[in-house]
Amino acid sequence: MLTRMDHKVIRPALEAITVKKAVAIDCLSEAECTQYVEWADSLGYRQARAVTGSETAPVQQDFELNYEIPQDHFFWNLAKSVEKSVGPVVGAHREAAGLSHEPLIINDLIAQRYPPGCRGITPHRDHVSYRFVVLILLLSGDGTFSLHTNREAGVATEVSFSPGQLLLMGAPGISADFKRPYHSVKGVSRTRRTIGFRYDSRLV
Repeated sequence: MLTRMDHKVIRPALEAITVKKAVAIDCLSEAECTQYVEWADSLGYRQARAVTGSETAPVQQDFELNYEIPQDHFFWNLAKSVEKSVGPVVGAHREAAGLSHEPLIINDLIAQRYPPGCRGITPHRDHVSYRFVVLILLLSGDGTFSLHTNREAGVATEVSFSPGQLLLMGAPGISADFKRPYHSVKGVSRTRRTIGFRYDSRLV
């Protein structure tokens, strides 16, 4: 579990996302990816709503998701391992910035699957209740994960993010006055599978 994660790179990654907004680090071996893909595909999926968000700020979506992963599923054990690895570093990072102590609790888990040729998801920001850092584990596939200056796409910056890597994307509370980044996924030609780990402050 997390056999390729080098804990020494987590702190520099967190420091980098204050400016870069999102950074990917190595996490899984090829064998782990293969096994986790099998477990991911054993889940039931539903099609994401084609349009979400508000009337003035619609977000186009074209992928499959599972937002109800059973509590006894392996992916929740994986979430605890990610929390154990990243959480203390997040705490130290916040304390160094003079912020109050609040532990990272991964209490929100989502599996997503992007079939070949899907449109992915247009530029959007994650919910403001997701705290500190949003973590996305890429199990398979291709596609482009990009950051944007605004919802209309604006200037796009592609983030290097490959299967077996864990993306750390900044969220409110990671530093003072952190601005949630707009981001998108597109250009999928091979099935893209991800597991998202988040701390939803509404669930505490």
